[in-house]
Order: sequence, then structure tokens, then C-alpha cells
Amino acid sequence: MIDVRLLERAQVMSLDRDDHGVETLAMVDPSDDFAADAMRLWLGVPVVRQQVSEAQFRQLLAERYPDEALQRADTASTAQVAELDADTVDEGDAPAIRFIRSALSEARERGASDIHLTAGPGRAEMNFRIGGDLVAMPPPPYELLPNIISRLKVLANLDISERRLPQDGRIRLKVNGAPLDIRIATMPHVHGEGAVLRLLGRELSMSSLNDLGFSSGLVERLRKLLARHDGLFLVTGPTGSGKTTTLHAALHELMRPGINIVTVEDPVEYRIDAIKQVQVEEKIGLTFPVVLRSLLRQDPDVILLGEIRDGETARIAIQAALTGHLVLATLHTNSALGAVSRLIDMGVEPFMLGAVLRGAMAQRLVRRPEGGAARVSIGELVAFDEVLTALVARGDAAAAIADRLVAQGHESIHADASRRVAAGELTEADVAAVLHDD
Repeated sequence: MIDVRLLERAQVMSLDRDDHGVETLAMVDPSDDFAADAMRLWLGVPVVRQQVSEAQFRQLLAERYPDEALQRADTASTAQVAELDADTVDEGDAPAIRFIRSALSEARERGASDIHLTAGPGRAEMNFRIGGDLVAMPPPPYELLPNIISRLKVLANLDISERRLPQDGRIRLKVNGAPLDIRIATMPHVHGEGAVLRLLGRELSMSSLNDLGFSSGLVERLRKLLARHDGLFLVTGPTGSGKTTTLHAALHELMRPGINIVTVEDPVEYRIDAIKQVQVEEKIGLTFPVVLRSLLRQDPDVILLGEIRDGETARIAIQAALTGHLVLATLHTNSALGAVSRLIDMGVEPFMLGAVLRGAMAQRLVRRPEGGAARVSIGELVAFDEVLTALVARGDAAAAIADRLVAQGHESIHADASRRVAAGELTEADVAAVLHDD
């Protein structure tokens, strides 16, 4: 019955009540007699005080009042996005603005996914990531780099006075008339502050599975898996392997009237107006588990999890899949079968995993032989039939599952790559560059 805003302002909340009717209060400042007395009067029982850190208090508040936490996250997310039409900037504006506009325009024209701005010894460096490779570009003058970084911080609502700690945020603007979302991460280097800009063209979120470069056979089997309306489907691979793009393409296939789709991401990389998207905000205690617990009460049909990072998130995802939801998620493992071991290591019971796991796919992005920005996807897809799910549920070793897949004629990611090299679609060198970790 107490206004959450008052609890947040006073940094106090009730924890539990013992058998004698005494309430334990979580307080960031236990010496705050006014807050403790107010809680005693509100609750009508004796109270004792227990000190918690600010981070612990935010976590407790978000867990107790998840709906209010979602509202605060939405406000914070909106505040972090600056609106700027780059096409309206006058030529007479500061050199930093003109350089940013020029660099972004060039990056979009060349199909770059990232811009790296780095301070070296007495010089500035700029690299574009194009087709998976870093390509050196003409850098700004060394003395201009701090102003460029500061201007980017202003656009992302970051603290321009803080140069000793990393910061991250978002910028939304138009480049050559096209909307562009940018994720910025600053980092203090030895020779000065640098930044990496991830360019997230909003139109890319609507790619279909056919546009990603997977083999036609894999896409056909993937569509059959997505046609099932419950269970857990995982996409695995290292950072930069295209997992998020694949899941959003899957959402594009699933979107239709009457289907409630919700995503939980950190960050929300591609904005899609037709679905509900939640951005995790660790700073206010809005973690993946907190969002998921609240989300299950909002009647979703399909849930996309940006990443399963810990045991609690994994267990809630399993619970969601068990109760009739289709859950799509990413996981950082090198192989599709590695997802099984990773989830069990996180504390998921094998019999629970066997009950919900519908499929797992590992993927990589490989450069085309003719060059250019576009890369194609190679992958392996494991559809868990009754035999495979029984092996998972019994906790059988990955070797037993792998033997079963071999007997079924399963095509590994290496076999997919080799077949496409033989067909002239890819080169051995480019494939080796992305499969070296295996």
C-alpha cells in the first residue's frame, strides 16, 4: 500500500516479518530514524533495521515491484536516446560535428558495422569494420579527437566530464535521410579516450531467414522448428557471429495478427514497432530475471531473450517454455550441442531441459569471395527429436548425443562450410578465419 516512489526516495523497504510480528527493514542508511519510524507507523508493528548496499536495494525494489521497474526502465531508455537529424547540421558548425557526420555517412556507404576511434601516441586512428575485417580509414586530427568524443557523449546523454571510466549509451539520428541507431561505448586508453560506435540500421531487423545466407536446407528445417508454438530454441556462437540478426529474422517469420511477441534484450539493437521490446537496465535493478518474472504475467506467445547469462535466467526461460511459450534465446557456445552442456552447468536439471528443448543452432559469419560488406551465414542445426530429448533428459554425455546425430546423417557446421567451399561459394581461408576457435 506504500507508494514505491517514497520507498525509493527514502531507500527503505520491508523484507520479512518474524513469528513475533517484528518487521525487518532493508535500509541503505540504517541511521535514518525518520524513515524507520515512518515505516513502523505505516506497518503498525515493531521494526529492526538491516543495512544493504544501494545496488542490493535497487535489486530488491525491482524484484518486489517489477511493473514499476519496467516503467522506470522505459523512461531511462527513452532519455538515453538523443534525436538529431544529421542532414540539418550547418556547415558552419564545429569541426567535430562535421567530422562525425562525414564518418557516419562514409561508414553507411561502405556497409561498415562499427567505427573504432582510438588515440595513439601523438596521433588519432579510425577503423571501420567491414565484412568482419578492420579497415584503416583517414583519421581526424589528433587534437580534434577529444572534441569528437565529447560531442558523441553529448548526443548519447553521457557524462562528458568523466574520462577515467568506460561509459555506454545510444544515439538515434538520420544519415543521408536513413534512420540509424548507434550504440556507443567509450574507453580510457593509455594515450587518451577512445570510442567504438556500433551502427544498427533499424531496417536490418526485418531481414527474412532467406536473406542471411544460410543453406536452403537449413532454413527449411529451421522453419519447421519455428512452426512449433512452444519450447526452447537456442542460437549459439561467439560475439559477432550474427545470432541477434538471426533471431530477429525468426521473429519476422513469426509475426502475424493475434501473436503477442515480447523481446528482452541488453541492449535492444533493432527497434521493431510491431512487437513489444524491453531493454534490461542493470543500473536500476531491471535484470533479465526481474523482467522475465513480470513478463510471464503479461500473456506472451513468443519470448525472445537477448542472451541467457546465468542460472536464474536459464531456469525462468525453461519455466516459460514449459508453460506453453515459445522461447528464443542466444547462448555463447561454439557448437549447437555445447548449449546443452552450458545450460546444465548453469544448474538446469537435465530432465527439465529435455522436456522443452526443441532445437539448437550454431552459426558463424563468413566473408564472400568477391568481397563487399555482406557476409553469409554457415551453421549447423540440431532438431531434438524424441530420442535426442530422452538422451538429454537422462543427462547422457554429449558424446552419446553426437553419436546419435552421426547416425542420423547430421551435417556439422564444418561439413556445411566444406560443402560450400567445394561449390565455390566460400574460400577455405575465409572459413578458417571464423572456425579457428573450434
